[in-house]
Parts: sequence; C-alpha cells; structure tokens
Amino acid sequence: EDAESSESELSIQVDEDGRICSVEGPLTRGMCFDPPVRVFDNFIATDHVEMLRGCCEQCFRIKPSKGRYSAGKTFWADSGQSPRCELECLALAILKRHCPQPAAASGVEWWTLCLDSNSEVGWHWDRDYVLEDSGVNIHPMLSTVTYLSLPGRHVSTVTLDILSPASRDPAHPISLPETALCTVVASRPGRHLVFDGRYLHGAPSRLRRQNLLGTRRVTFLANIWVGHKPSNASKLPPELQHWRNSDATRSGRCSMENVLCAVPELVEAGKPRKRRSRTRSFCLEDGRVSVTLPRPPVKRGRAGTVVAAQVPVAWYSK
Repeated sequence: EDAESSESELSIQVDEDGRICSVEGPLTRGMCFDPPVRVFDNFIATDHVEMLRGCCEQCFRIKPSKGRYSAGKTFWADSGQSPRCELECLALAILKRHCPQPAAASGVEWWTLCLDSNSEVGWHWDRDYVLEDSGVNIHPMLSTVTYLSLPGRHVSTVTLDILSPASRDPAHPISLPETALCTVVASRPGRHLVFDGRYLHGAPSRLRRQNLLGTRRVTFLANIWVGHKPSNASKLPPELQHWRNSDATRSGRCSMENVLCAVPELVEAGKPRKRRSRTRSFCLEDGRVSVTLPRPPVKRGRAGTVVAAQVPVAWYSK
C-alpha cells in the first residue's frame, strides 16, 4: 500500500497555473473559474437549512478532532457513490453543481465547523496536507463554504487572490504581491461561497470579541478535487453513515436533486465603507501577514453584505 501511495504521489502533475493536470492536458473541464470568487444566496433549499444545521452540529460533536488550521475532521466522497447521510448528500450535490462532467476521477472532501460566533479560522491555503509535509503543495480545484448559522453577528470569510508557492521552501516560504483583491463574505443562512482552490483565505475574529449569547457559527466546507484524492481525508465513520431524518429521506424530500435550489441568487460584491480600514496582522505559516481588510457598509438592511476591494498586503517572518 505504501508503494502504491508513493507511486501515486510521484505521478501527480501540475500545470503552469498550479492546478492538477494529466499528460493529456488540464482537468478543469466543466468548471467555472471566472469570476474566481462567487457568492450565492438561497443556494440551499429553505426547508433544508435547519435540518442540515442540526446534521452539522451532530457531525462536529462526534468528530471534533483538531485540524491544522481549525477544529474538525475531513471526510471523502467519490463522485460516483450514493450518499449515506444528509451531509454526504449535500457534499455530492455541491460537487455535481460545480463539476458536472469531471475530466478525471473526482470527489469531494468535506467537513463541518460549529464554533462560537467570533471564533476565527486561521489564514491558510487548502492543500493535501500530507503532501505539504513532504514539500509539495497540491490544491483542490474549487473550495466552498456553505453557511447554515442562525442569523447573528458572526465572523466573515475573507479570500485573497494570492496563490501559494508550488513547493515549500523554508528559506523563502511566502512571496506576496503589494496588493491583492480581498473579498469579505458575511454569514447568512443558505448562502454559498465558491472560490479558486488555490486562494489564501480565513475567517479572522472581530476586534471586539463579544459573542452573542447562544449563537454558533455553523458552516459546511466542501473542496472539489479532480485527478487526486487528498491523503488527509478520511472514510466516513459508521456512526455517521445513517440518515438523521429518515422520514424526509423516504419521502424524497432530501436528495441530491432537491437539497440545492435550482436557480440560486448570485450576489454582486459591493464597495466597502469609504472610511479608512484598519490594517491587521495575522499568523501565516512561519511568519505573519498584514492585511487592510475592507469594511462593509453600515446602512440598515445591508446585513450580510459581500464587499470586495484591492488592498495592501505584506508578509514578514517572525
């Protein structure tokens, strides 16, 4: 098995854009990368949001093992398999929506996070973290976040159009441009964020660290892989291989065909507040990254706004 694994790792090919490819060419057929960051509201069918939130909370309680950048354990589902629970159903539906005709063997790596409303998720690139430890950086084709929290003041997801180096070099671990396109996505029930799997991202905590009583930030994370299965993704354990809502399953109300809305609402990113944003510093790999985060508008009725702006960025060693 180890020999087969090593052979598989050695056969991985990456194109000039840093994406997994084959000898025949790119494996991006059927996937959309333009624009590289997209946000959809009403992505999850309204009558499924509460049920899926409960499934995420249950999954996180059962497998809350600590990950490299946030709590949680990742699971794997092959594109051709049948779902064995509501969350696998959601993961496979997301895979089918964003990669309907994969160019090679494909699957979805998924996990859940149920954190306090102001708990941060550290800045990172999604990778095969086993290969990362050997000095090779391999990324999913697309990364996604689906928001299932109750309404509240939760931390936002932030993406930067900064690509990681193709390999790990301790002498020169990070090289950043002077500016980057920064997108800030606020949490909203049923919202879905999809972005280029090579992008730097995180969910930084707010400067004011108060949590709303009883609120939790519940998210479903799913990464789409084509031509490679991440070594760190686990098989779904037996205790999660059951339908939480068997009545809904038997009646056909929970399936890959109807868990997602047929025509979700594409959200256009707005302009940030004109008032100067504050530059903040965060841990990133073996150093720190400073980012001037754009501030969303504060007008009434604008809760859950998505904003984007070109911002200064810098990295420095500890």
